[in-house]
Amino acid sequence: MEIYLLRHGHTPQPGTYTGSTDVELSIEGTQQVSRLSPLFDLLDFDYCFCSPLIRCRQTVSLLAIDAELFFDECLREIDFGVWEGLSFAEVRTNYPEQLDKWEFEGEDFTFPGGETIRTFNARITGWFDKLLTKEFNRVLIVAHGGVIRVGISHLLGIDHLRAFAFNPKEAGVSKISIIDGYGNLEFFNCSG
Repeated sequence: MEIYLLRHGHTPQPGTYTGSTDVELSIEGTQQVSRLSPLFDLLDFDYCFCSPLIRCRQTVSLLAIDAELFFDECLREIDFGVWEGLSFAEVRTNYPEQLDKWEFEGEDFTFPGGETIRTFNARITGWFDKLLTKEFNRVLIVAHGGVIRVGISHLLGIDHLRAFAFNPKEAGVSKISIIDGYGNLEFFNCSG
């Protein structure tokens, strides 16, 4: 199975904790995605799975993928709770104790008013485990940075604590081939 992972394009809120907030692509984001069309015109997909958030919906719409399209709640980005829309500097200023708690608790940390990291990781890894039970040749997943980061780590057998080694770029395409049950990273963050 070939798994293509595409992060949505640029939004008007770069550099902020934007998880569950439903923001549209910026003009730059639509241009980034449009530049990917020649790559995707060459590929036939069995299915396309997409986060239901508008930035992902717009991304997949701009590519006009000729495949059955499924919007899946499991592919949503993590919910950052009250940190949504804030920059790291704002979080450090307004929530320093919680930021320290995140460093100490790791996967057990719950974003204030949001989601637990462990719950998010389980949601994403469980979704990818189900995908691997299917007999697809090639699929496209249009999602968010955190989803792609955890998905790649899981498919490659890398501990989730090391997932931040991967930094999916806006409108970046990555490909993993599954051969005899093992993930092989063919390319990462391709931009066309």
